[in-house]
Amino acid sequence: MKRMLLLLVFLSACSSEPASAPQKWEGFDVRVETQPSPPRTGMNEVMVEVSGKYGKGIHGLVVSLRTNESDAWKQTFPDGDLGVYHGAADLEPGRNVLQVQIEGEGKKSVLYFPIRMDASKS
Repeated sequence: MKRMLLLLVFLSACSSEPASAPQKWEGFDVRVETQPSPPRTGMNEVMVEVSGKYGKGIHGLVVSLRTNESDAWKQTFPDGDLGVYHGAADLEPGRNVLQVQIEGEGKKSVLYFPIRMDASKS
């Protein structure tokens, strides 16, 4: 039992915290995470997780990313039926707000996620 508790404490210490606070879209929770976490200047992997009741992933959406109003939207790709969408974004000081466009069931919205950059590794 002691080993299990130590393992859980170790794993929770190793997990990365989200790059930005979760938001809501049409009643669903939307979370953004980056790899690396925190993100560095340049291209970073971005994972957008859309989940519903009891944390069940919402699939079948079209999720796109950009970091500036003048940039073209870049569509992510879904990870099966998990409700996780993978993409990449070029983040840098002054361009550290990730715009996430979500389309599904005839509705389309843009959410804005401020991203906390790793200033020490810019």
